Amino acid sequence: MLGGLRTTIALCAITVVASTLAGIVLGTLSVIRWRPLELLLRAHVEFWRGLPTVVSLFFIFFALPTVHVYVNAFLAAAVGLTLWASANIAEIVRGAIVSIPRDQFTAGAALGLGWVSVMRLIILPQALRRMIPPLVGMLVNLIQTTTLAAVIGVLDVLEAGKQSVERLTLQTGNPHAVEVYAAILVVFFAICFPLSQYASFLEKRLVV
Repeated sequence: MLGGLRTTIALCAITVVASTLAGIVLGTLSVIRWRPLELLLRAHVEFWRGLPTVVSLFFIFFALPTVHVYVNAFLAAAVGLTLWASANIAEIVRGAIVSIPRDQFTAGAALGLGWVSVMRLIILPQALRRMIPPLVGMLVNLIQTTTLAAVIGVLDVLEAGKQSVERLTLQTGNPHAVEVYAAILVVFFAICFPLSQYASFLEKRLVV
């Protein structure tokens, strides 16, 4: 199970970082008023948000090899989860940005600032506090959703626990399922709870 825990932590770290960065970029670009870009980003976001995560994993791991695109189970899980989570994060970021009054954009332009400078110096700092609660909730959900990686063969902590229960059943006749799955519960609580608490701390400290 220790090996499975290392796999779970690595998968969580990669998907959280990748999906957050991608989501922020996609969400920021989606407020640009250029119709082709708007339609393209909206299609991307709605497609991956609307697709069940497990279907994404199955498509990447089982379907892509039929067109000679081969990825291992861990990479397939990381890509599938990142696509799903980044689409949701992009919508969170977009919603936070559009909630800022338009006169903030106008004021920045009046000061001679370009679009990038207006976003970096004026809009995003104000939008940050508004996006933190749903963003952290999304990241906690993402961490919990990494357990779906087991369905395509990733030996994460959940799959390792399942194999441990089966092995203990064969060896001793007692699966010790309560102890094993309780340990897995503690692992995910230990990962998610501090993240939620840190987000609450940031929310109280940040000033719009």
